[in-house]
Amino acid sequence: MFRWLLLIALLMTSSHSAGFESDVHFGLTQWLALQAGFDAQAATIIATGNQRVDSGDMQYVDLGLMYGCLVKDDVGARRAGAYHYPSSGRLPGPPELRIVTPGGEAARKFAQGAAKFPPEQARYRLYQLGEALHILQDSWAHQGVPDIPQPAEPFFICDPARAWGHPKARGGWNSHKADLTMYWPTDTVSMAKATYDILTQYPELEGFKRAPRSWDDIRPALSRFVAASTKAEKKNWFVAEGLSDVSFLEGISLPDGPQPLDLKWPGRKLAPLKTLQSRQRDVPADALTFYSRLLGRWLSMTDFEALAADFGADTSKPGKRNPSPSRLGRAELAGRLRAWRIRDHGRVAEIAHALQPLTASQRAMLAEIGKMPNAYARYDSPADGLFPLLPRGPKASPLLPFFVSMQPAAKGKNPRAIAVAKFRHAPYDTLAVVAEKIEGRWRVVSIESAVDH
Repeated sequence: MFRWLLLIALLMTSSHSAGFESDVHFGLTQWLALQAGFDAQAATIIATGNQRVDSGDMQYVDLGLMYGCLVKDDVGARRAGAYHYPSSGRLPGPPELRIVTPGGEAARKFAQGAAKFPPEQARYRLYQLGEALHILQDSWAHQGVPDIPQPAEPFFICDPARAWGHPKARGGWNSHKADLTMYWPTDTVSMAKATYDILTQYPELEGFKRAPRSWDDIRPALSRFVAASTKAEKKNWFVAEGLSDVSFLEGISLPDGPQPLDLKWPGRKLAPLKTLQSRQRDVPADALTFYSRLLGRWLSMTDFEALAADFGADTSKPGKRNPSPSRLGRAELAGRLRAWRIRDHGRVAEIAHALQPLTASQRAMLAEIGKMPNAYARYDSPADGLFPLLPRGPKASPLLPFFVSMQPAAKGKNPRAIAVAKFRHAPYDTLAVVAEKIEGRWRVVSIESAVDH
């Protein structure tokens, strides 16, 4: 019981940090629950509880670049560890002492606890079962020593004692590779087997007797799921297995495939953002207005060259103060802005996450993709394109569309601000937009990103 009280406490301030993505956390979990004899409603509840741990409800929305880099938030860092990097190591603590063991004790304890719920409570604790399975599953995706996010230029430094990132052996902090089943067939099957074992051990629901299939019977069907390398291939597998609603595949970091696959999963419970005007405290009004204008236009217009001209720095003439050493040229900024508006993030992820300046051919490729129908994510209003944020602090925060960290201006340098935001169409990433006040006006000098783990 103490462990479940602890888990509930974690839920109240949990941070977002995905391991596997929704093809596993919702889709595969739902399918496995059906094979284990749960009815369709129960299987959906379990899968929903699992998937909502990844920014699916307000208590889960927190961003790694905030708790591990800009804010140094021990609460958020511990939540990320508890839900997505289960380890026996202490936090704050060096990453080499926070090793994640696949299926280890730290990963299994809540799932094993769920399997021992009293039978009379079993029907009402399916959601908690899903949450516990999320922890277990992520231990396979995140196994090893966590990597530490580090942008190409030192606009900010992430704290190695608090930050979490995909282990280098599984792609590193700036890659989605660790989350994609096709790269880890053996690990994915082992994760599925551990998930299935817990599901079959769960108490029978009152008035309903389950008849689970044997693991040996269902194991062969997993091969095509594991190997699927596009959203279309994942969709085809689920449909062939009798699951026609595949909206949960929204935003996974695989390319669409032959045809656009524009999906909207209705299972999140997030507070609506009514405006992009931020009410964040202790941030200059002109900085908040700048970022509100930038994000409003970024999420609504598609002339990225014009956007770069309006919000970027003019690198052809130096300012009165020393400029940032990596101030973006307008062509580079337009390319970055375009890359992060493309709806099919899986198609352009390697370009969007590139630490080096984009090449002319990469920028041209993005422009060609942008000419295709349904290329860009579109929203009824720009505010609909952002995850709402509720940062922790000494005072209660209003709901925010983005979070701004002001950086003290060093002698002879420009004042700097960093806005952190998460786009709805790229739910497994966090963006950090760096701006400097150049000759009295805020200008974008860099767009950084991190896979949100």
